[in-house]
Amino acid sequence: MSTSEFAESRFSQSRRPAQDLEFTGERIVPGSVSEALFREHEARYIFAGQYVARKKVLDIACGTGIGTSYLLKAGAQSCIGLDIDERTIGYAKAVYPECTFGVSDALDITLLDSSVDVVVSFETIEHVSDQVKFLMECSRVLRADGLLICSTPNKRVYRWLGNNPFHVREYTLKEFKVLLESKFDRIDYYAQAPRFYFTYVARALTSRCLSLLGVKDEVKRFARWKASPLSVQDEFGEGDSVLAEAVRPLRRSTFVESAYLIGVGRKPPE
Repeated sequence: MSTSEFAESRFSQSRRPAQDLEFTGERIVPGSVSEALFREHEARYIFAGQYVARKKVLDIACGTGIGTSYLLKAGAQSCIGLDIDERTIGYAKAVYPECTFGVSDALDITLLDSSVDVVVSFETIEHVSDQVKFLMECSRVLRADGLLICSTPNKRVYRWLGNNPFHVREYTLKEFKVLLESKFDRIDYYAQAPRFYFTYVARALTSRCLSLLGVKDEVKRFARWKASPLSVQDEFGEGDSVLAEAVRPLRRSTFVESAYLIGVGRKPPE
């Protein structure tokens, strides 16, 4: 990306040494996240990788930058990662120097108009206070016919897990479609992590009841339940071809709901 395209950026360009980051459940911290959660995030970035060849890419709410780095390796011409958390961006700058990182609010993206070809937004829109303004910002920084790749948890699945204090609003498929289609055209929808819905709901409600009764840990020990091990990987896309098939075109079903919804849409003509 040219210097002029960063002229109005409010990036802090100083580098920091890599440091341990607290894992809150909302950002991927290599070495501190379960293998299952690591793989879910990895699959989304592998999916996005097919759209970025020779493109200028923005990874908004990039977290530690692990996905931003993957998109560059997948063939992007350049890749910028922005996140609101300064400490996390300090980590990304130190660990992934091949990319450009900066601190930015997703509702006030620190890039010029029409400066990127692709915006990647994974698990972001449910966090922001004004979802429409967020999409308008994504559209603003995209060039004509630019591409938005946006994912969010499916409300019909995640509602059974209880309230997430980090989420402002979660979406059903219908709500997600209405939101995206208010600002973008020619949207294709994809699904990740399908669940047999009624079985999933029964298990989720049972788990919550056991937690309320204070006996969940005892039941886990009795059942010899083992948590997913921590991931030992610190890079995405290390040759697991199965993940390339983890995101599929959305197919509606009475009995199956996907944990994550993904929309891929184009910026409409001016």
